[in-house]
Amino acid sequence: MIGEALGITGSVLWIVYGHETRALGAQLPGAEVAAHTMWRAGVWLMPLAMVEIAMASKLSWSTMMIGVQWYCIVAGGVVAFALWNNALRFWPTSRVLLFNNLIPLSTMTWAHFCLGEMVTRTFWMAMLLIVAGVVLGQSDLLKRTNGFAPPE
Repeated sequence: MIGEALGITGSVLWIVYGHETRALGAQLPGAEVAAHTMWRAGVWLMPLAMVEIAMASKLSWSTMMIGVQWYCIVAGGVVAFALWNNALRFWPTSRVLLFNNLIPLSTMTWAHFCLGEMVTRTFWMAMLLIVAGVVLGQSDLLKRTNGFAPPE
């Protein structure tokens, strides 16, 4: 039950963040909003990171670990947030949020090619449904079929 409550809270906070970022995007470029978000998040998380480092018995750094860390920072953080914030300048938050559903696809692709994880048939069936939902959510199908236009 705690996990479900945290998941719902995280979803609501992400919606609020998207709404606020959309408002900021009218005055600042997406890259600038992402930069401010990143350094503030780093400052807020620094105490937790220090506790985790202090409690770790031994950190072992390898080339693969450094590569994964850089990927998470650059692709999963800087690039993703810059794209996200830029998209919010052109689309309503509800349309941009649909792309969060594609995160498992990029994560599984990375894990398969870089970490040797197996991709199951069930995963591909689920991704087919998710991609279909995102495409349907981005299309103007409702406008064309019955004249209904969702609020922007």
